[in-house]
Formats: sequence, structure tokens, C-alpha cells
Amino acid sequence: MVELEKHLRLKARKEEIHKLEAFVEKVCDQFNIYHSYFGNILFSVSEAFEFAISEKGDRLKYIDVYFESRPHGLVFKVSLSDRFLEIAALFQDDVDKALEAEEISDSERSMVMIRMLSDEVNFDAKTELMEMVFYITSINQHLTRERIRLLDEYFEKINIKKPA
Repeated sequence: MVELEKHLRLKARKEEIHKLEAFVEKVCDQFNIYHSYFGNILFSVSEAFEFAISEKGDRLKYIDVYFESRPHGLVFKVSLSDRFLEIAALFQDDVDKALEAEEISDSERSMVMIRMLSDEVNFDAKTELMEMVFYITSINQHLTRERIRLLDEYFEKINIKKPA
């Protein structure tokens, strides 16, 4: 049975990343998400998790990660707590300007990558959540077109081999 919503609570430590990776992998397996799109999701959610970990001590004890299936795609939300304003401010920076800059910080680089790999990124100030949306409807359209192409090739070969 495919679960439409999930929640994972992790200790705010980088050592917990393997639990996050397993969570994302399980969700993607349930929705038949493979290859590069799985990589996009895993990278983006992992970077958001690492953003949420406070570099200034152990002020934050846990980081919550939420998953929600919506008609247009898969949504992953990461609680940012005391880093919310800092990360939301990084999001406001123009991607092109950040890429053209002589020097770019690791935080800026990560935010640019999240924005490039996610189909949509939203911030909710009330809940201090970063929301990353990954549209999956186009994946199904791509698979359908590929299957049609393969069937066409198959029937073309049958017609060629068929004696007149």
C-alpha cells in the first residue's frame, strides 16, 4: 500500500543522514521513481537537512522531515527552525548572479543546487518549513512516449521481416 503522507524525526546531527536517505529511497520506491530523478530528490532533501543543522552548538535537538503525495507531484518538507530566516534569505538571491560570482559559499552553492534540481521550492514562515516539490506527471508522460516508441520499433521490425 502506498502511503500518501509520512513523517521522520531525526536528531540534528549529520550522522543521521543515512536514516534520511532510507526514508527518501522508500518513498521513491513506492512511487516508482528511479534514476536521475531519484538523485535530484535525494540530493535536495539531504542538502535541506544539512542546512537545518545548526552550526552554532546544539540549540536544535531534532529535525522533522515530512513527505506528502499531491496530484501534481511529491512534496518533501524539512523543518529549518532557527536557520529558517538565514536559508530563506539565501533563497532570495538570484541564481544567475550566484553562479557568476567570483566566490560562492557552500550554503549559496547548496541553495542554488536545490533550486535547480527541485521543480518548486517554497518557504512557510509560520511553520518554518522548506518545501521542495518534484513533479512526477511528466515522468509518466516520458515513460509513455518511450514505450510507444519501443512498440513502434518492434512492429516496424516485424513488418520488415514479414515476407510479401
